[in-house]
Amino acid sequence: MQSSRVGDYTIWYENTEEFYELKKEIFVEHRYYIELDNIAPRIVDLGAHIGMSVLYWKKLYPEASIVACEPVTENFDLLEKNVLENGLTGIELHKKAVAPKAGEIELQIPNTSGWMSGAGIISRGWRGVQDTSPRRVEAVTIAELLRSGADLVKMDIEGMEYEVVESVDWSRVGTVMIEVHPRAGKRIETIEKKLKLAGFATERREDKSRYGSGLIMLYGRR
Repeated sequence: MQSSRVGDYTIWYENTEEFYELKKEIFVEHRYYIELDNIAPRIVDLGAHIGMSVLYWKKLYPEASIVACEPVTENFDLLEKNVLENGLTGIELHKKAVAPKAGEIELQIPNTSGWMSGAGIISRGWRGVQDTSPRRVEAVTIAELLRSGADLVKMDIEGMEYEVVESVDWSRVGTVMIEVHPRAGKRIETIEKKLKLAGFATERREDKSRYGSGLIMLYGRR
């Protein structure tokens, strides 16, 4: 484990290459920047990894209440450490995946040298290049997390987004950010249609990462 200063924060991490790529995306390119009407928004972060998105939003909205879900033990321990050691409050952490049904699901977890942000339901990761092993984890439904609604929902759940988007009533959500991963037999248009039917205007932005093309960030706003 190692740490680095990012603005006012000390961020703990394991994989140096992964950390610096995420730091660039989140804190330099402001991938998750969003202007919300509520100065104390409720944010639901699905796939929070080690918490860099949580820290970013707390800097942007100090009064925000944030619900963060991360199912992978190695990531969750760092998420918890980064929240606690930076003295952040108003954050609720769940060591769970998000799925259409509660219970257990099987994830493909990158082995030691892999990027732990790539843990998901797709064997060998969405690019097909990671060495992964299966692991059973606990899952919660998005419906349970959204009982109180949300000003913003961010979803980066490595392939499960297709099923999860279909399983929820979006009527009490103001804004969504969904990282859509290429997956055999699935189409981004299905997610877009669901969001449009729920009253969102949608916008696609292609991920410019040097580690592979194909990821799309899908935004929905009312």
